[in-house]
Amino acid sequence: MTDSAFTVAEYRRRVASVQDAMAAADLDVLLAHSMASVCYLTGLESFAVHKYWLAAVPRSGDPILLVQGFESLNASIGCWITDVVTYDLQADHVTATAELLSDRGFDGGRLGIELGPLTSLTPHDYVRLGELLPRASFTDAAPLISSVRAIKSAAEIDYMRQAAALSSAGMQAAIDTVAAGKTDNDVAAAAYCTMIGGGSEYFCYQPIVTVGRRSGIPHSTFQRVEIKPGDAVFMEFGACIRRYSSPIMRTVFVGRPPDQVRRMVDACIASVDTLIEKIRPGIVAGDLARQAETQLASVIEKVIWHGSYCYSVGLGFPPTWADCPEINVTVGSEMVLQAGMVFHCSTSLRDPGRCGTTCSETVAVTETGCEVLTSLAREVIVL
Repeated sequence: MTDSAFTVAEYRRRVASVQDAMAAADLDVLLAHSMASVCYLTGLESFAVHKYWLAAVPRSGDPILLVQGFESLNASIGCWITDVVTYDLQADHVTATAELLSDRGFDGGRLGIELGPLTSLTPHDYVRLGELLPRASFTDAAPLISSVRAIKSAAEIDYMRQAAALSSAGMQAAIDTVAAGKTDNDVAAAAYCTMIGGGSEYFCYQPIVTVGRRSGIPHSTFQRVEIKPGDAVFMEFGACIRRYSSPIMRTVFVGRPPDQVRRMVDACIASVDTLIEKIRPGIVAGDLARQAETQLASVIEKVIWHGSYCYSVGLGFPPTWADCPEINVTVGSEMVLQAGMVFHCSTSLRDPGRCGTTCSETVAVTETGCEVLTSLAREVIVL
């Protein structure tokens, strides 16, 4: 293991936590199929997230890694486990999976499978695996993996601090670049060069910079658009260290914003301020969301708001830095915050086709409250 992100003891702690959860769920083996979960459990990294990946975790003992032979060399530079099974480049991965499970005596067991849109196991693969293993029973284990991954260790949070410093530096470089006559590409390039030049790995999300009326369109980004006086510039960046991302969002105005737009950005900032003030272990996510929601009362009926105040971030690969879909702070959620959770606390308000405003921080839940990992002032930025 020549380039491991963590100690063997850290990986064994993670596997033991997963195995405890497996025992409680009466699972014989857990099949992790997302690149992020495979990396979390074994240390293996690759940007080829479109390939088939499998980390099989038995109820006791070390995980087993199943990879295409062409990809197996990745296991030699960061993977702590030694039980690596390969199959040929042109071979069928579902058959290889069924053969592995049969060879290890799991073909008649209770199998927990990581299902969901970010896994390398397609619905067609899932059906075929069931056909090849008729004696096995299957259950969705994605929530089980999320429950373990949501609680970060001190070592994980340290990587997120490093990523947060780069995200903040990238945001400051972007703010310094914004000016009438520049383009959204200029701003994105400044952020990109600062983060990559400072040591970031490739991003889970590419830099988001959207200008003027386009800033009111969710998930639009740079497209050679010139910044003009009166424009809002909506930005979101997330540098990455050892696959851990710490996002940050800010809005810059080129000239004094109209009153309605000023109320929008003020509400974004106040919402995030409230989240940071109230976050602590033991608080119910729905209660936290309702307190942040009070800051949006004056503008919420006139804008687009996606309704998620915080979502879990951590280890990730494209296309997302969100690591645990079930860990989300929304009105009505009964999830209870725990020390070690890390959230992207964000509020984005958009007047479609006219303007968008935003503010966010990456925040770690501590034993007594929270630590803000990103480090820029939360204020209205007018150039």
